[in-house]
Amino acid sequence: MENNGIPLVNVPMGPGSQDEGDMVLDYMKMPSEMASYDIPILPEAETVAEYPQAIALMDVLQRSLDSYQVGSETHKITLNALGEGDLEIMNQILGEGEVSISIAGIQPVKTQETVLAGVWRLRRFSESGELIDDIIEIADVPQLASLNAFSTQHELKFDADNIPAGVLNAPSVLVEIQEASAQYRQAQMEGVAIEFAHVINLSLLPFSPQDHAFLSQVTGTGPVTILSRGYGNCRITSTQIEGLWRVQYFNSTDQLILDTLEITEMPLVACAAQEDLDDSSERLKEIREVLI
Repeated sequence: MENNGIPLVNVPMGPGSQDEGDMVLDYMKMPSEMASYDIPILPEAETVAEYPQAIALMDVLQRSLDSYQVGSETHKITLNALGEGDLEIMNQILGEGEVSISIAGIQPVKTQETVLAGVWRLRRFSESGELIDDIIEIADVPQLASLNAFSTQHELKFDADNIPAGVLNAPSVLVEIQEASAQYRQAQMEGVAIEFAHVINLSLLPFSPQDHAFLSQVTGTGPVTILSRGYGNCRITSTQIEGLWRVQYFNSTDQLILDTLEITEMPLVACAAQEDLDDSSERLKEIREVLI
């Protein structure tokens, strides 16, 4: 076909019109889900009226939330003696929030934040898996998580003259960790509050798989693991080096997007802020107004 002496060629267009050969497009996965706050499905007020222990417990919880201040001693409420029906009512009201904590040990403790930020549910189990304790704790972060985070700690040591093949940048990071951990330990001994965490951003460093493996081998894995679910996940793991946490952020397709080390008592991302606790107090008041 010609037009004014210029040859015109019909070129097929659209999906499937071109031969891809060995090339196949690899599209990025779209976000599949997002964890967010869900209002708990509350029991009927008539049903709650049949369980006076649950009503009394909500009153105790309200007073604790009203009075608690971040940094003060945590408040604990035991559920061990609660009747089965009362316990079910509390389960429905408290629900499950975005943060969960696992504390390994002879008697492992599983901790779940409730839908009320700063209100935690702690369950301690025997070696055989039997529930021993069921406790509500009002705190920015559960006390057991802080106390047990570095219970298996050891001194950071490695032989700089005997580094595995492929390890290039991990030794310099380990030296920085040694210095920051020593400063953290000294501040703890002197009772001096450390205002800001010492953060090392591994995502900005040319870290090879061998570097990561060597770093993990030397620092070890501690007994406390914290998972915060929001738009993606944040996984926080204590190490066996005093004050050292591994804080990793994943997107909604479970791809690692930020990998950091923090030398601090507890990473701030794991803690409920005072504003969160104040908001929880108001939300509990609203729940009680509906149910009682």
